[in-house]
Amino acid sequence: MVTPLIYILVVFLIILVVKAIVINQEYERAIVFRLGSFERVLGPGLQFVIPFIEWIKKVDYRVKTVNVQPQKVLTRDNVTVTVDAIIFYKVKRDHEKLKDTILEVEDFNEVTVNYGKTMLRAEIGKVELDDLLSKRDEIAEELRSDLDESTDEFGVTIRDVEIRDVSIPDSMERAMAAEAEAERERRARITKARGELQAAARTRMASEILGTEGYKLRTLQTIDNVAIENSTIVTIPAELMPKAEGEDIHHGHVKEILDKLKDSLDIEKMLGDSLSDSEGI
Repeated sequence: MVTPLIYILVVFLIILVVKAIVINQEYERAIVFRLGSFERVLGPGLQFVIPFIEWIKKVDYRVKTVNVQPQKVLTRDNVTVTVDAIIFYKVKRDHEKLKDTILEVEDFNEVTVNYGKTMLRAEIGKVELDDLLSKRDEIAEELRSDLDESTDEFGVTIRDVEIRDVSIPDSMERAMAAEAEAERERRARITKARGELQAAARTRMASEILGTEGYKLRTLQTIDNVAIENSTIVTIPAELMPKAEGEDIHHGHVKEILDKLKDSLDIEKMLGDSLSDSEGI
């Protein structure tokens, strides 16, 4: 009879020792409850509790990430978008806050995620689509601030919130593409109009310096450049031709242009080929 009792006592003592030992990692803390009441917080390392009277609940201090499931949200300008976000949070190291993390909420992880979903919807609903697309970082920071204020009461701090993706309907994408194209075309027209305005101002200044004769010389120079490029048709305005009395500078310049045209087009050869064709017919 003695031997079985000894075995039973030894086994019971081993169970007591095992139940009494608590080992916490550096990033862990343990909340101790004694007969259902909060007793103390155990730090990292080897700790001891009273078996069957005290029990513990461990809390991880490391930063956690949670993906907020894509939420369909209506923006301020009545556009339905799908928003996907990530929340980074952790439990505060203060023992009083750690106590609140366990005592104030049933599951602080689930509560934080649900807060994130609700506040994401509320925050997106305050802004228009253009602001949502262009000010994503500012909206995420405001969401982080509001969420941190709500979770602070149960000892959770929000490190960061990132709006990962914003999806809009296909029809809205096409409308935005058309709007962007129209905006680019408007800017191009404005730029062209500014260039024409500057050119007109320069031309007016040139007219005051050169006068009418200067414009004729400039036009003849342009015709000269056309002749150099081996063009087959050159139109010369009648008002640029010399008058009967003669204007030597104009007459000489026009003659020079006509000579170049003759050399580049080889008029005599073209006439010869035309006559040969006629005789053959």
